[in-house]
Amino acid sequence: MNILFLSNLSGNLWAGPNNSVPAQVAAQAKIDKVLWFNNNHNKPQTWIEKGIPVINLSDIPSGKLQDLPAPFNQPDIIVAELCYSLPFNKIIAEAQKRHIPYIIVPRSHFTAQAQQHKWFKKWLGNLIYFKRMVRKAAAVQYLTKQEQLESGSGWNKHSFVLSNGIALPKISSRVFSTDKIQATYIGRVEIYQKGLDILLKAISALQDKMRKAHFTLEIYGPEQENAYAVLKALANSLNIQDLILIKKPVFGEEKAKVLQQTDVFIMTSRFEGHPMGLIEALAYGLPCVATTGTNIRPEIEAYNAGWTADNTVENIAFALEKMLQEREQFLQKGTNARKLAKQYDWDQIAQQSHRIYKEIIGNIK
Repeated sequence: MNILFLSNLSGNLWAGPNNSVPAQVAAQAKIDKVLWFNNNHNKPQTWIEKGIPVINLSDIPSGKLQDLPAPFNQPDIIVAELCYSLPFNKIIAEAQKRHIPYIIVPRSHFTAQAQQHKWFKKWLGNLIYFKRMVRKAAAVQYLTKQEQLESGSGWNKHSFVLSNGIALPKISSRVFSTDKIQATYIGRVEIYQKGLDILLKAISALQDKMRKAHFTLEIYGPEQENAYAVLKALANSLNIQDLILIKKPVFGEEKAKVLQQTDVFIMTSRFEGHPMGLIEALAYGLPCVATTGTNIRPEIEAYNAGWTADNTVENIAFALEKMLQEREQFLQKGTNARKLAKQYDWDQIAQQSHRIYKEIIGNIK
């Protein structure tokens, strides 16, 4: 099977797809003929060093499907990562004319919450082009059942669920703090989507108990829309500036070190596709506090791998208070988190992808 992956990624490691897409391509390339066209001029050296079959506009300046190297100028199927990306629309349009099936991976952008964010721009884009593009797709791939449910059935009558994956890190037995609780968030410091405003308000509601437990939250990541200053101002207004530490982004070994020194990982997103940061925390054996919007709440509850909440200040505060009360369960919940992460092995996901893509191609032919 000849599979063309299509994206418009920046290569910035702080954004989940810049980690998950190359990993997905590499895993798929073990069992299928694969080419990844990143439809811009970004092609980080790390992708090349890992032997990932990736090209970009520097390699194919026209950006046209017909100019890609054979057999990928007539692939069996196209996997389009994300939807709202104008640069690769010409390839999708060409695929439609030549009856080449394509799959859209929206990564949370079809959920009701995501559609409400910058709603007018999305409404107009959907009206003019994107809704029609999605309806003509062979299928939509959602990363979790929750994302599929919250996206509704109006985008495309054909959809399936297949998650992101992870390469499980080798870790020694975890040792949790006894005299403090070191909580961590790693990801984009984007206040609305990541729910950092409601998280800080929930911490404020428990601030006396948090101080008594020697709790601190370290926030790592690049800021979006002056988020550092906004969060610091919010922490000051809530009188919890001593509980919140905002730090620079971490990657690679530095990120691994932070996770190994963490007691609890917290993510209170309003909406997500399948957050790589949270999956990675689970893989490091960390119990997690996660909201419905992360789309992994049912799995965390099923594995007893942490504490979950609705996307409200009151519910998050309740989950955090329960976390404080159950600190003696960190080790067991962390062990369960590692077990949960094992279901996201990339090689297993590549095998599932192969079967699903083959079935889609067969149905169309």
